[in-house]
Amino acid sequence: MKFLVAFALIAVASARVFEPISVGPALVDTYEPIDTEPAYVDIPIPDGGVVTAPVKPTPVVVGPAVPSGASPLVQLIVNVNVPTGVSVGPAEIKPEPVIVVEEAEEGPIVPEPVIVAPINPTPVVPEPVIVAPISPVPVSPVIIGTPIIPTPAVTLPEELN
Repeated sequence: MKFLVAFALIAVASARVFEPISVGPALVDTYEPIDTEPAYVDIPIPDGGVVTAPVKPTPVVVGPAVPSGASPLVQLIVNVNVPTGVSVGPAEIKPEPVIVVEEAEEGPIVPEPVIVAPINPTPVVPEPVIVAPISPVPVSPVIIGTPIIPTPAVTLPEELN
């Protein structure tokens, strides 16, 4: 009986009318699942954000130039001291004739005999496989003694047992 009363209370409590909830600035109905974060909209747009008027280009006003700082951001140090023993000008390249080999030099091919060492195979003696029957071991029952039930600390009257 208590189960039916509890079930009826849960059914009545869950049968109420749901109202839309507000999540941040966007209103979301309860039946609509929220898979992502809701969009933040300041003012609802009645036409859905459709651009109706064409964009007209306007001239750009160029402001005054920003004055540059007195010191540069990057300073390059160039060492112009020439060490001794290094040529100052570019090295002269002397042209030399290039030797082009059209064919590889082929000598006479002399066949050499290939000596194959004899292979002495070792005989493989298979060991006989003896299949011995495995007899199952009889299972012996486990002997459990009689359990010792502890006596209760307080003896209850027969009406409460």
